Amino acid sequence: MRSRFLARVVIAGLAVSVVITLGCGITEPSPPPPPDVQPPSASQRAALSLLEAASVHMQVTTSPLTWASQEGRVILTNGPCGSVESGSVQATLDGGVAPTSGTFLPTGSHTYVVSFSNCLVNGGESTLLNGVASAAYNVADWSSATATVSADSVRGQGLGVSGLNDVTAEGSAVWTRVRSGSERRTATYTPATGSRLVNTLTTNVATFGGGAYSVILTDRVERRFDNLKVAINGTEYTLNGSLEVTSGTTYYTGEVRITNNGTLVARIYGDVRKALTIEVLVALVPL
Repeated sequence: MRSRFLARVVIAGLAVSVVITLGCGITEPSPPPPPDVQPPSASQRAALSLLEAASVHMQVTTSPLTWASQEGRVILTNGPCGSVESGSVQATLDGGVAPTSGTFLPTGSHTYVVSFSNCLVNGGESTLLNGVASAAYNVADWSSATATVSADSVRGQGLGVSGLNDVTAEGSAVWTRVRSGSERRTATYTPATGSRLVNTLTTNVATFGGGAYSVILTDRVERRFDNLKVAINGTEYTLNGSLEVTSGTTYYTGEVRITNNGTLVARIYGDVRKALTIEVLVALVPL
């Protein structure tokens, strides 16, 4: 039996990367904690990896609709990824020729497949993709979209997420994105049971077992977990709750609770000072 213990770390500001893709790459920067703030322990980093697993898997599997195109507008297709030094990409639409860069993917029901080869996405920044991802989408207009997305062992590097900077995504998910007016966008990601995220550096594996992950963007970023089940090397955890960060000020509110077999093992929340706090009650299996 694992021993019970209590460990808590407070991260002033944003010491953990939050990389969210909703039709465009949005990266909250990650300044280091000030000198008087204790860095996360191994078990606290494990809790953060659980928090990030669905987001990272989503970034990779939705890449045809978020990195190669953004809200229907084609960004990368059949050629260099921005420049000759940044890798290449090949795409097909319904098995045929893909639209050219700058045009829009057609509305209706279509399948868009993109093959990345050492491709620097996000405007030539550090995110590197290798492998084949596909999106079978159904769109009336690009203000909203529904797609079954999948990845065939697609490797993502430089994602900027604490402990998950080099991963391989496998499997599929249902992804929906809804834009409400000009101020609110919501993406909901439901990984198929058995879909996996492999930490290339540790070889540890996260396997999804149900539930959903959502990101809501307004003037804030809310990350919501609805009974999301993630097993790390066979030990299953369930995430519930929401965590919100205010853009510009980096204030955290809300709480995400992580349980194992119904027992609370960790909490990640905004404390009374609105700083990000990680409280671990039982040591977690690291990803």
